[in-house]
Amino acid sequence: MDTDWTEGNGSAIDRWNQLHEALADESRRMVIFSLLDVPEERRLPLPEAAESPNTSIDSKSLNIQLEHHHLPKLADAGYIRWERDPFCVQRGPRYEEVEIISKQIIDSLDHLPKTLIYGCEILE
Repeated sequence: MDTDWTEGNGSAIDRWNQLHEALADESRRMVIFSLLDVPEERRLPLPEAAESPNTSIDSKSLNIQLEHHHLPKLADAGYIRWERDPFCVQRGPRYEEVEIISKQIIDSLDHLPKTLIYGCEILE
Protein backbone atom coordinates (compact mmCIF):
# COMPACT_ATOMS: atom_id res chain seq x y z
CA MET A 1 0.00 0.00 0.00
CA ASP A 2 1.38 3.41 -0.95
CA THR A 3 1.26 6.13 1.65
CA ASP A 4 0.37 9.73 0.83
CA TRP A 5 3.59 11.43 1.97
CA THR A 6 2.35 14.95 1.25
CA GLU A 7 0.43 15.40 4.49
CA GLY A 8 0.10 13.95 7.94
CA ASN A 9 2.76 11.45 8.99
CA GLY A 10 3.78 13.28 12.15
CA SER A 11 5.15 16.62 13.16
CA ALA A 12 8.50 18.05 12.15
CA ILE A 13 9.85 16.86 15.52
CA ASP A 14 8.64 13.33 14.77
CA ARG A 15 10.30 13.48 11.32
CA TRP A 16 13.61 14.64 12.88
CA ASN A 17 13.46 11.82 15.43
CA GLN A 18 12.80 9.34 12.64
CA LEU A 19 15.70 10.77 10.63
CA HIS A 20 18.11 10.42 13.54
CA GLU A 21 16.95 6.87 14.19
CA ALA A 22 17.47 5.99 10.52
CA LEU A 23 21.04 7.31 10.63
CA ALA A 24 21.82 5.57 13.95
CA ASP A 25 22.88 2.28 12.34
CA GLU A 26 25.79 1.55 9.99
CA SER A 27 23.78 -0.73 7.67
CA ARG A 28 21.01 1.84 7.30
CA ARG A 29 23.57 4.61 6.67
CA MET A 30 25.21 2.45 3.99
CA VAL A 31 21.86 1.98 2.22
CA ILE A 32 21.15 5.72 2.37
CA PHE A 33 24.64 6.70 1.18
CA SER A 34 24.61 4.03 -1.57
CA LEU A 35 21.53 5.70 -3.05
CA LEU A 36 23.00 9.22 -3.05
CA ASP A 37 24.45 9.20 -6.55
CA VAL A 38 21.96 7.02 -8.38
CA PRO A 39 18.84 8.10 -10.26
CA GLU A 40 15.56 7.90 -8.34
CA GLU A 41 14.25 4.95 -10.34
CA ARG A 42 17.43 2.86 -10.15
CA ARG A 43 17.41 -0.19 -7.91
CA LEU A 44 20.52 -1.35 -6.09
CA PRO A 45 21.14 -4.98 -5.19
CA LEU A 46 21.06 -6.06 -1.56
CA PRO A 47 22.88 -6.88 0.61
CA GLU A 48 25.68 -5.17 -1.37
CA ALA A 49 24.17 -1.69 -0.93
CA ALA A 50 24.19 -2.17 2.85
CA GLU A 51 27.58 -3.81 3.31
CA SER A 52 30.21 -1.92 5.24
CA PRO A 53 33.90 -2.72 5.42
CA ASN A 54 33.70 -1.56 9.05
CA THR A 55 31.61 -4.54 10.12
CA SER A 56 32.22 -8.24 9.81
CA ILE A 57 28.86 -9.87 9.30
CA ASP A 58 28.14 -12.66 6.84
CA SER A 59 25.72 -12.00 3.98
CA LYS A 60 23.08 -14.40 5.30
CA SER A 61 22.91 -12.68 8.70
CA LEU A 62 22.93 -9.25 7.05
CA ASN A 63 20.06 -10.30 4.76
CA ILE A 64 18.00 -11.35 7.79
CA GLN A 65 18.75 -8.10 9.64
CA LEU A 66 17.94 -6.04 6.56
CA GLU A 67 14.68 -7.82 5.77
CA HIS A 68 13.32 -7.93 9.31
CA HIS A 69 14.62 -4.70 10.83
CA HIS A 70 16.59 -2.14 8.81
CA LEU A 71 14.65 -2.02 5.53
CA PRO A 72 11.18 -1.89 7.15
CA LYS A 73 12.39 0.98 9.39
CA LEU A 74 13.67 2.95 6.38
CA ALA A 75 10.59 2.12 4.30
CA ASP A 76 8.18 3.11 7.10
CA ALA A 77 9.86 6.52 7.14
CA GLY A 78 9.43 6.78 3.36
CA TYR A 79 13.19 6.92 2.73
CA ILE A 80 13.35 3.77 0.61
CA ARG A 81 11.36 1.19 -1.27
CA TRP A 82 12.60 -2.37 -1.29
CA GLU A 83 11.72 -5.76 -2.73
CA ARG A 84 12.44 -9.32 -1.68
CA ASP A 85 12.70 -10.82 -5.17
CA PRO A 86 14.99 -9.59 -6.48
CA PHE A 87 16.39 -8.37 -3.17
CA CYS A 88 16.93 -4.69 -3.97
CA VAL A 89 16.40 -1.13 -2.76
CA GLN A 90 15.63 2.23 -4.35
CA ARG A 91 14.83 5.76 -3.21
CA GLY A 92 11.49 6.29 -1.52
CA PRO A 93 9.14 9.30 -1.61
CA ARG A 94 10.85 10.96 1.38
CA TYR A 95 14.43 10.10 0.47
CA GLU A 96 15.21 13.82 0.14
CA GLU A 97 14.98 14.16 3.94
CA VAL A 98 17.98 11.85 4.47
CA GLU A 99 19.65 12.90 1.23
CA ILE A 100 20.07 16.55 2.25
CA ILE A 101 21.48 15.63 5.66
CA SER A 102 23.85 13.05 4.14
CA LYS A 103 25.09 15.55 1.55
CA GLN A 104 25.56 18.20 4.25
CA ILE A 105 27.73 15.77 6.21
CA ILE A 106 29.85 15.04 3.13
CA ASP A 107 30.15 18.74 2.28
CA SER A 108 31.23 19.50 5.87
CA LEU A 109 33.99 16.90 6.19
CA ASP A 110 36.68 19.58 6.56
CA HIS A 111 34.84 20.96 9.59
CA LEU A 112 33.99 17.70 11.35
CA PRO A 113 36.17 16.39 14.19
CA LYS A 114 38.56 13.73 12.91
CA THR A 115 37.16 11.35 15.53
CA LEU A 116 33.92 11.26 13.50
CA ILE A 117 35.70 10.58 10.20
CA TYR A 118 38.61 8.18 10.67
CA GLY A 119 37.45 4.60 10.78
CA CYS A 120 34.17 5.46 9.06
CA GLU A 121 34.51 4.10 5.53
CA ILE A 122 31.62 6.20 4.21
CA LEU A 123 33.36 9.45 5.14
CA GLU A 124 37.04 8.63 4.68
